[in-house]
Amino acid sequence: MKIKIEKYIKEWEQRCYKLGIPDKAPIELEKNCNVPSYRKIAFAILKNDANLKSLGFNENKKSEAYYQLKRKELIENGKLKVIQLNIF
Repeated sequence: MKIKIEKYIKEWEQRCYKLGIPDKAPIELEKNCNVPSYRKIAFAILKNDANLKSLGFNENKKSEAYYQLKRKELIENGKLKVIQLNIF
């Protein structure tokens, strides 16, 4: 989370906030992700937004191999039942 927050601050400083991002900005602009602010970062932390979606980051997507491995693990643990369909 710390790395993403540092990335967020660096991106905005490189864009147009050379002297640093403000502590707060008008709420309407913050909601639309038009303006950065430390208040927005604080709210993301308070909401326990681990992926920082509220700051504009996308959720990390897992690969297909991960889902296949997880499915196999659930079947082996008896938490998922496999249903076979006899079509012919």
